[in-house]
Order: sequence, then C-alpha cells, then structure tokens
Amino acid sequence: MKIHELSIKGFGKWRGADFRFAPGLNVFAAPNEAGKSTLLQAIFASLYGLKRDYVRSARYLPEYDKYFPWHSGSYELSVLYEVDGRRYRLHRRLEKEREQAQVFLDPDWTEVTNLYQEDRRKERNFLELHLGLTRSLFTDLTWIRRSPLEASEYLLPSLFGTSEADPAVNRMLAALDKELTLIGKKERAENTLLGKAGALVAQREQELAEAEAGWAAVQTLTQQIAHWEKAKQEMERTRERMRQRLLVLQKEEQAWQRRWQDSYREPDEEGWPQWEATARTEEERALHRQVQSVLAAQGDWGEAEQDKGNADVPESDALEKLEAAYRQALELRKERDEYKEQADRLAEAALRTAPSRVGRGKEKRTGKVRLWWTSCLASLVVAALFLLAGNAPVGWIAAGISAACALAAAAANRGQTRQRENRAAGNEHEWQAWQDKAARCDQELQQLLQKWNAADWDAFLIMREERKNRVQDRQASLAAQEWKRQEERTSLIKEWGEALRVLLEQEKAVREQERTTFEREAKELDQELLDIRERIARASGELGQQDEVSLAKVRGDYEEAVERLRQLQLNREALSLARDTLQQTLHEWNKELSPAINRIASDIMAQMTGGKYEDVRLDPQEKFGIKVWDKPHQRIVEHDFCSSGTQDQLYFAQRLALHRHVSQQTEPLPLFLDDHFVHYDPERLERALHTVMRLAEEYQIFLFTCTDRESKLLQSLLQGSDRHCLHSLRETVSSERQI
Repeated sequence: MKIHELSIKGFGKWRGADFRFAPGLNVFAAPNEAGKSTLLQAIFASLYGLKRDYVRSARYLPEYDKYFPWHSGSYELSVLYEVDGRRYRLHRRLEKEREQAQVFLDPDWTEVTNLYQEDRRKERNFLELHLGLTRSLFTDLTWIRRSPLEASEYLLPSLFGTSEADPAVNRMLAALDKELTLIGKKERAENTLLGKAGALVAQREQELAEAEAGWAAVQTLTQQIAHWEKAKQEMERTRERMRQRLLVLQKEEQAWQRRWQDSYREPDEEGWPQWEATARTEEERALHRQVQSVLAAQGDWGEAEQDKGNADVPESDALEKLEAAYRQALELRKERDEYKEQADRLAEAALRTAPSRVGRGKEKRTGKVRLWWTSCLASLVVAALFLLAGNAPVGWIAAGISAACALAAAAANRGQTRQRENRAAGNEHEWQAWQDKAARCDQELQQLLQKWNAADWDAFLIMREERKNRVQDRQASLAAQEWKRQEERTSLIKEWGEALRVLLEQEKAVREQERTTFEREAKELDQELLDIRERIARASGELGQQDEVSLAKVRGDYEEAVERLRQLQLNREALSLARDTLQQTLHEWNKELSPAINRIASDIMAQMTGGKYEDVRLDPQEKFGIKVWDKPHQRIVEHDFCSSGTQDQLYFAQRLALHRHVSQQTEPLPLFLDDHFVHYDPERLERALHTVMRLAEEYQIFLFTCTDRESKLLQSLLQGSDRHCLHSLRETVSSERQI
C-alpha cells in the first residue's frame, strides 16, 4: 500500500494544506507545536474516519473533538492511496452524526462508493475491505509506539496465511462464535435464541398453569357470577348514597366559605340573628350571644355619654354667642382704630403743612403787592417825567395806570386772606367728624362689654378664653371616651372573628375528615366495583371461550417449547465442542506461528543493538508481550524491566515483526514513527536509521521528529533520491483551497 497525496480542508490547526509523499522514506523534521502529530492523525482519519472499532453503535474517538478545525471551515480530508496496483481517491467529511465518505478510481475519477456494502452502523469501511484490517489493527501494525497493542485479541487471525494455516479455520471459528453468540450462554438472556426459548417455555408453562386453573375455576364461575351480580347492585346503591352525601358536603363547603369571608366583617343589626340562626354548634351560638350582650352594654353606655353631652349644649350655645360678640367687638375696635388713625393723620398733616403754606402765601402775597406797587411807582415816575416834560396827556395816562395798579394790589391782598381763612375752617370740621366716629365706636364697644359683665377689653378676653377652654376640655373628654368605646368595639369584633374562625376551622377539619373518609371509601368501592365487573366479564368470557381454547392445545404448545429449548441446548453443546476443538487446533498453529515472528523480531533487535540482544520472544496468547534474553547475565527479562531506550527498541522490533508478517500475507503496509527515537543515544539512533533505510527500500515510511538529529544523519542518503523526501512543515493559511 502506498499513500501518494493528502489534502486537508480543515483538521486541527491545518487548513487548506496539500501534501505529496515519496514512495520510500518521508522525513518531517519540525519543532514541537508545528503540527506533526496532527498531520499523522489526519492521515489515519482520512483512511478510516474517527469512529471506534468493534462497537455496534456509532461511537467517536476522543480525537474527534481534539482535532476539530481551529478555523472556520469544513471538517474535511481527501487522500490518494494505492492498493494492489489500483489508485483510489477517498474524500471524507467528518461531521458528527453526518459523516460522509466517497471513493473514486484514479485517474478517471469514477465513483465506486456504492460498490461497497454498508455494515451494521451504516458505514462503508473501504480500507478494511481493501486490506482486511480495521482501524485499530492498522494503527497497531503500522504506528510504532511505546505502548502495548490496542487490539491484540483481534490481531491473531490476521497473521495466518495460506502457507501456515488454512484460512477456512478462522472463518469456521468466526462462524462458530457467531452461532454461539446467537444461541447465547444463559437461558435468561433477552436477545439470544436460548434466552428467547427459555422465556417462551416459561410463558407456555404459565399459560398451562393458568389454563388448568381456569378449567378448574369454570365449574364454580356460574354460581359466582350470580353472587357477584348481587354484590355489584348493593355496591352501586351504596355508591349513590355516597355521591349524594358528597354533594351535600360540597354545598356545606360553599356555605362555609361565605361564613369565613363574613367573619372578617362586623355584622349589622340584622346580621347577628342570622349568625345565631346558622350556627352549627352550641359553642358558636353562645359566642354570638355573648358578643351581642357586650355590644348592647356598650350601646347603653354610649347613650348615657350622649345624654351628658347633650347637657353641655347650653354651654356650647353660650360660647357661640360669646364668639359672635368677640367678633363684633373686634370689628368695632378695628373701625375705631381706623377712625382715630384718619383723624391723627389729618391733624399731623395740618400741623406739618400749616407753616410752609403761610410762608409761601406771604411770599406770594408780598410778590404780588410788590409787583403792583412797583408798577404804580413806575407809572408815577413816568407820569411825573412826562408832566415835567410838558406832555400832560401822557403823564395823566401814566398817573391813571399808577392808580389802577394800586387798586389791584389792594384787591389781591384781600382775596388771599379770605381763601386762607376758609381752608382752615374746612380742615377743622373734617377732623371733628373722624373724632365723632371713633367716640361712637368706643360707646358701642363699652355697651357690648357691659352686656357680658366685663370691666374692660382684657377682662372680656380672659372670660372668653376660660369658657372656650371649658368647652374644649369637655369635647376632648367626650371624643376620647367615644374613641375608647370604638376601640373596645373593634377589639371585641376582632376577637369574635378570630374565635369564630377557630370554630370554623374545627368545623372544616371535621368536614374534611368526613370528605376524605367518604372519598377513600368511594374510591375503594369504585375499585371493588371495577374488580367485580372485571371478574364478571372475565368469567363470562372464559365461559364463552371454553370451547375455543382447549387445555390440550395449551399443553401441546408447552411441550413444543420445551423440546425447542432442549434442541438449542444440544446445539450449543455441539458448537462449543467444535469451537474448543478448533481453538485447540489454532493453538497448535500458534506454536508454529510464533517462531516465524520471533525470528523476525530477533533479527531486527540484533541489528539495532549490535548483537547485544539477539533473542526476542513474542507471546500471542499474552497480547504479544515481549521478552528478551539477556545474554551477559544469562536471564530472561520482560520489556517492562528494561531501560527506556531498550524498551523503545523492543517495541520497534515487535511492531516491525508483526508488520512484516502481515505485509507478507497482504501487501507492503506503510510505517509511521512519531518521535520514536527520542530516547535513543547517538549510537542506537544511527543503527536504527540504517534499519529504517533498509526498510524504506520495500515499505513507505513516515518519520516525524522534533529534533534535527535524524535529518542530519539521513541528509546524505536523502539528497538526489527520487524514492525518499525531506519535508518542511508550514501552516497553510489559505482558506479558499478546494480539496
């Protein structure tokens, strides 16, 4: 088998990556975290998928989630491989529950997917059909690891060829195992023929017992049916009486709900008789009567207090009249103060303005007189001048003007004097009017105070406050007494409601207990009715079918089932004997097989250790466990007790021995080494690489390493070779590559 190409659309860190492999040695040297192990798992996943072997349902390996694409994209792979001279291109989509695989012939790309039959998991295992190897067997044989084989129990049949053992033996052994599995080991198993036959025998035995018991019971069914019918009628009458009683309880429950809600409200005068009439117990009736008597006593006390309050009405009326007189007195005092204020304001204005007005009048009067007298003198001077000048007419005119100015000055002086006297007389009259109004208000106020026997205004105020306080104290006392009475009444009603609800809860508990008892009895009665009806129906059916189902037929079915079980037990014993015989034969073949495998492993171990360890044994019956002959110490050593480097060499020899033996029966299989030589010292590594190069001439090998030791040692051998190749890993970031 050769793997030519691998295209990764999405697998772990790889995305849009293409790889082409040489037919011989392929070396991948890169540091850790470069994707070497991911590439190795991608090769296995492209060939076999990521489902487990040897399970019926589709179960996925842990690697499915581990290598889910890191980047957005499809979980897809495509591989080009060659088997038996034919090339196939296998394309896989690894989506869970929807995994798809298609296979094409290369180079014409003819799809041949449907030529491969699906297994019980609805899967087409192309590589398993091509090589005869499951995924577990393929990785066990081709992947050289420092761990035991994973599917050693399934590996043994794949090691035999036509030259060593007849392949029909394996097929016969598989067929015997299959038949034994179908028959089963235990009679109580559910999915085996033996278990089903045992269950059928048990069923037939039970049916036979029931038929015999039924046949015996039929003799008495006729008498029992009549008895059951009579009992059924009596039960139906009892059930009807229970139903009527339950209806009554339901109505009582509704009435109880109303009474429970009314217990939170204070009853009116008509409510108390109703409560007493609907009381269910004498205790409840006594409670209602007691509360009514206390409320009646509180009502009498309230009426007495009301009468006392009515006796205080005259005092309240007198206080109202006094308040009216107080308001009237306030109005009088307010008017008096306003009148006095007006008179005082007028007197103050007269006193403040009188001097200035006299001064201004005098100045005004002197100015006018001076004007007229100045005009008079000027006219006289002019007249004199004109008379002296001999102009007598003009002079006499000027003298007349002088006389007229003198008369005007005298008239103006007399008018101003009369005006001032008239104004002073008006102000005095207005001041006197305001004084009269204020005196009248004082007179009315004094009369009002004398009416209430008050010496003065302060005494009137003291009397008013005393009467007002007496009335307010009495009213406050009455209000406190009324509040106390209401509090007592509210507390009494609350206590009544609480006591009533206690009685109602007791009543409800009794009724609920009665209802529960009736319902339980009704349910039991219904079940009894159902049972008796079923018994009647079953008995009637048995009587009607007695002629159709005979006891002889049931007994015949039981004997037939017993015979079938006995035959299966004989077959199982025969198959077990045949299988044991074939396994013994196969064990003899193993003795012939072991030397061939041990010889290959010993040759490889001798080459890699320089002859230090040249005798190796693999035990097929112990999962191909490894033992080595320690020649210097003359002892047999199991691989677990060897050094790490020696253990790696033993695992290398074990895998190569099994790989070479299986490859001889089929065709050369590839080899995979993932950092397998990490514990090798330089000398061991050099010998191991020489062995690898010899193997690479016949097999395709994939060597993954995180160091440059292998590439340096192999560089001279790989240069210029078309069969071998040194690869450089790098992550392809393109997301548009199509596989």
